[in-house]
Amino acid sequence: MRVYPFSRSLTSATGAVVVLALGAINTQQAFASIDVSTLLLLFGMLTHVEALSRSGFYGWAGARLVDYTGTARRLTLGSLGVAAVFSAVALNDATVLLLTPVLMSVIRTADIDPIPPLVVVVILGANIGSVATPIGNPQNAYILTQSGMSAVEFVAHLMPIAFVCLLLSALALVPITTDEVTLSDVPVPNIDGRWAFSSVGFLLGTFLLLVLFPSRNPGIIAASIGILHLMWLQLFRRVPGEDVLQGMDWSIIVLFVGIFVLVGSLEETALMTLVGHFDSGWRLAGATFLLSNVISNVPAVILLSSGIESQLGWLTLSAVSTLAGNATPIANAATLIALQQASRRGVDISIVRLLMVGIPVAVVTSVVAATLLTAGF
Repeated sequence: MRVYPFSRSLTSATGAVVVLALGAINTQQAFASIDVSTLLLLFGMLTHVEALSRSGFYGWAGARLVDYTGTARRLTLGSLGVAAVFSAVALNDATVLLLTPVLMSVIRTADIDPIPPLVVVVILGANIGSVATPIGNPQNAYILTQSGMSAVEFVAHLMPIAFVCLLLSALALVPITTDEVTLSDVPVPNIDGRWAFSSVGFLLGTFLLLVLFPSRNPGIIAASIGILHLMWLQLFRRVPGEDVLQGMDWSIIVLFVGIFVLVGSLEETALMTLVGHFDSGWRLAGATFLLSNVISNVPAVILLSSGIESQLGWLTLSAVSTLAGNATPIANAATLIALQQASRRGVDISIVRLLMVGIPVAVVTSVVAATLLTAGF
């Protein structure tokens, strides 16, 4: 039997076409429902991530991590920190996509349990690290453009929470890892050091400008620096900008456009009236956790955002939607990406074991985050 992969982007785009064809939303309303600032912010971040990956940075960093750690437990905990840092300054999906192949090669060579290191990169490190900044994942980028918060406010509230949740996750991983297995060295791929250094500079420069100019449109800032990044590569590294553009993950843009139109078609329905009652507190946290694991976290955020007016509500929505993504593969794209990467390399991952680790960590970290935010942490 032929198995067709599930595509969130294609599904959301198809849904948008259907609601337009049925007249649930007209063309003018559909265009009005699309938030251009969010799309521009995502475009800028995707540009930086693709440019950085082409320098060889991710593969080099992953191989160096393996050689430095040496054992399965240290690899697991080291990957937790590396994935968290990468995801905080770039998109979590890209972190998973680019680091998973390195870990898969180690797992196959050393014949170690694939669950701990893969869980670290996908369900824990990449997702929890992305809580910390507005450029860590797509839903945070959307929240930055809609909430009126500055990047400084966002980081000041959520970075400490991400750090606490990271420590809790590390404690949860210790019992399921071992220091008895020594890892073999893996070949360190070539890296263009100057290219990687400059691409990191553009990435951090984007975040710095978001901090320095909170009143400016974040989408315009990110897209502008992304275009300058492409021009720099073309002028000084002789890399055609079209090559980088073709390698970008445009499916994220398609996903958001489709979801914007779908949510726009629900504007006058009873569902929007219902979600409008979840402004902050435990009701919002619970609704966010549940919806994120039913329809995925990005659609859940856009749907629930219609009723949020307080800063506490936006922070709760951001933190819980991301941490809820640790529970199941349905809740976020990063887990699906890693499972596909592992399958292509002949590494079978038990979904049951994945859930046994992911669900408890997702519940505990979500409760901790909601508690700290409610207490004004």
